[in-house]
Amino acid sequence: MAEKLLRFWLVLIALLIFVLALPDLSVAQTSDYPVPEGFYLVTSNPGVDLYRKDYSGGSPDFVQVLNLNQGAQLVPLHGDIIQRRQGKGSYGGDDAAFTSQSLQKYWKELSTTYEDAFCVLNGQFFYMQESPTRLPFPLKVDNNILSDGYGLNEFPDNKLLLELWPDKARITPLTYESLYGSKAPDIIAGLTQTANKRSDRYVGRTFVGVDDRNQDGTAEILLIFNSKISRQVDAASVLHSFGADQVMMLDGGGSTQLTCLGEALVSSDRPIPQAIGVVASAYEIQDQPEPAVVAAAGEITTIGPADDAPAGRSDAQISAGTPSRPDRFEFGNVIWVPLMMTPVIAILAIFVNRLRSNIF
Repeated sequence: MAEKLLRFWLVLIALLIFVLALPDLSVAQTSDYPVPEGFYLVTSNPGVDLYRKDYSGGSPDFVQVLNLNQGAQLVPLHGDIIQRRQGKGSYGGDDAAFTSQSLQKYWKELSTTYEDAFCVLNGQFFYMQESPTRLPFPLKVDNNILSDGYGLNEFPDNKLLLELWPDKARITPLTYESLYGSKAPDIIAGLTQTANKRSDRYVGRTFVGVDDRNQDGTAEILLIFNSKISRQVDAASVLHSFGADQVMMLDGGGSTQLTCLGEALVSSDRPIPQAIGVVASAYEIQDQPEPAVVAAAGEITTIGPADDAPAGRSDAQISAGTPSRPDRFEFGNVIWVPLMMTPVIAILAIFVNRLRSNIF
């Protein structure tokens, strides 16, 4: 009788420990998108993941994956507007002149405004020969077109718009109609992946992409590529490998910069007039499973001589203290269960042993 009772209690306790130690499958996380070979997850906050690929003797590639449906945001940032230059833009609007500032200042602004600030990076091309400087292509922020840009004749068949809504994004060719007819509250302009911006040179690159992952007709996924050493075809290929349906090139060369969670991952001392902030979702997700413009005879010159340096430069690493996805199962979170149950098991064993002695 006592042996059966002892066996019953031990089996019950073992089952209890096993059930408590199991991960909660309802919140276990796996990516629901393709991750190209060599890329690994560095850190993750609700709605946004940061991936990295290392190269022997070279600089790493970084890719951010944002899910707008889950509350992640892409926030256009810019320096102070010194002159609006009304009516002097490519389409009759403004051709504003902006002050340039460091990426560290943009990060401070973003992290002060948004508690869930994730990353900040360089944005649009700009005219380096003047300060304050102008943008060659349009910029729209909070439903206000701040600049038409001045580059109407620059890359006439290669200009694109990244239209941003709170829950979706779209890349479309730049025209007067697409700019002034767009209902998107925010717009950042750039170039096609085939626009010749030293396309075969290994220089800094910044690309963005969009992906209609749930196949509902609108792209809810945004992807961002940053690297200090890359060709245009490589940058575009990486984003397509992550699932991007369309890609757009942003400023690059010496302007290429990336800071995530306060850590500089792709560094440059160059101040820039326009940047892009990435903000994670403000709530927990429980069910979630482009580069420099250098025209041959144009004004846009954002790549300097130092940008032609060979691979081999190292970038700052994300610190070991970078938080991981908060709802991923960690063994350390449940190891306390068997440890806490050990005294209970010992007491039950003593009790059953005494009971057994009394009976026999």
